[in-house]
Amino acid sequence: EPVRSSKLKNSEQSEGGCWKYLSLLMIVCTVLSLCLNAFQFKLIDGYLRDIQELNDNHNIRYSDWISDRVSDEKCKTDMNKMETHMNNRETEKTKLQQEVTRLRRSIQNGGVSEDPHSDHAGDTPPTPHPEKKKQRRQQRQLQRDQEELKRQQEAQRQQEEQRRKQEEHQRQEQMKVEAQQHQEG
Repeated sequence: EPVRSSKLKNSEQSEGGCWKYLSLLMIVCTVLSLCLNAFQFKLIDGYLRDIQELNDNHNIRYSDWISDRVSDEKCKTDMNKMETHMNNRETEKTKLQQEVTRLRRSIQNGGVSEDPHSDHAGDTPPTPHPEKKKQRRQQRQLQRDQEELKRQQEAQRQQEEQRRKQEEHQRQEQMKVEAQQHQEG
């Protein structure tokens, strides 16, 4: 019987040794798996931070682009308004110069004014006015009209300049507000 019991002990030890190696292998695999999981977590966390940073940069550049686009559109609109206004002013100026020229010719022709709307260029020459007093009165009236015209033009110019200053001030205030909103956003 003693021989028999030693064989049983050897077979039990060999079976126990197998479990021992198997458990050691399982522990190594578990530790290795945990280490790889920690490494992947750190790697993914870094990628997420990079993605968030890129997203923030994209949002900032997009909002800058939008504000630049809005600013450009406002500038184009303002330029079109100014161009239209300048063209209108130029047309008014030309008409007023034509009127002044027409009035000067009427004074030189002896106080008879030509019809500004006639298309025919003088079928009959203008008849000179016989009274000199009336000529002087018309000359004084023409001078007054010219002075009044100059005053009106100066008043319009001053009003336009004041309006431009107000628009520029409003535009600057609006740009400040947009910049503050952009910074807050």
